[in-house]
Amino acid sequence: MLSLLSKNIIKTLAYYDIFSYPLKAEEIYHNLPVNHCSTAEVTSELEQLYNNKLVCRINDFYLLQNNPEFVSRRLKGNSLCEKKIKSAFRMSRFISKFPYVRAIFLTGSISKGYMEKDSDVDYLIVTEPGRLWVARLFLTLFKKIFLLNSRKVFCINYYIDYNHLEIEEKNVFTATEIATLIPTFGKKYYDEFYSRNIWIKNFFPNFPKRNNKLIDNKSSRFQKSIEFLLNNRFGDMLDDLAMKIFSNATRKKFNYFDEKDFALAFKATKCESKYHPKFFQKKVLISLDQKLIQLQQKLNITLM
Repeated sequence: MLSLLSKNIIKTLAYYDIFSYPLKAEEIYHNLPVNHCSTAEVTSELEQLYNNKLVCRINDFYLLQNNPEFVSRRLKGNSLCEKKIKSAFRMSRFISKFPYVRAIFLTGSISKGYMEKDSDVDYLIVTEPGRLWVARLFLTLFKKIFLLNSRKVFCINYYIDYNHLEIEEKNVFTATEIATLIPTFGKKYYDEFYSRNIWIKNFFPNFPKRNNKLIDNKSSRFQKSIEFLLNNRFGDMLDDLAMKIFSNATRKKFNYFDEKDFALAFKATKCESKYHPKFFQKKVLISLDQKLIQLQQKLNITLM
């Protein structure tokens, strides 16, 4: 008979098994959905699971599959991330000078400390209310003209304004993305974002808030000049027009999505712009349910 802690450990490993990503004991503790335990208790429970051959251990890593390649892959990806995150901070400094950008967070694999050669560097941008689509317009034009639309340099697929920081979808995927994101610019907005999304503690009560040295908040002349020129009725019209252009182009390009999935993958309102063509959230949640069902059958336990 497995304890509740053991079941939660297995569920935590199951989530990261989707990504073939083994975890250390402390990382498992941070990702547990319960907080009535310590790191030492988690380590002790892991040893029992390992001795009972319910989980695997390779060096300091725990995983559900006894595959050393997963460990070497993770270590290689962690090393590459250390190099790429430096350039991500440099790019954040550059992005911060664009009109109406108020905060920048790294998301996706880089925020988990892992990158592959072909991985995108994903950003979440917090903007001035009423100018979200203007901010997206300037950044998109720069990316297409000067970066030849390269996603590896930066992939900004999520914008929200600072009056609407609470994420609507509340599930283990979005909670993981929020808990692990790395703020690079706009500390006060990150603090506000975190407090607005404190619901993630229902999923990860042990996960520590990310705090690191952020880049400065100095505005650029370009930013000040453009904002001065657009803080008027013309700016309002440009924001509306940009929203219409982007929304129509996305609808035309991805017309094969059903209405429900499209509404979640490509949110387009005055305060939020989401562009997730791979709809990773849905894929991960479906994969997790399937994996838990398989584990229940294999181990003859109840996890869901």
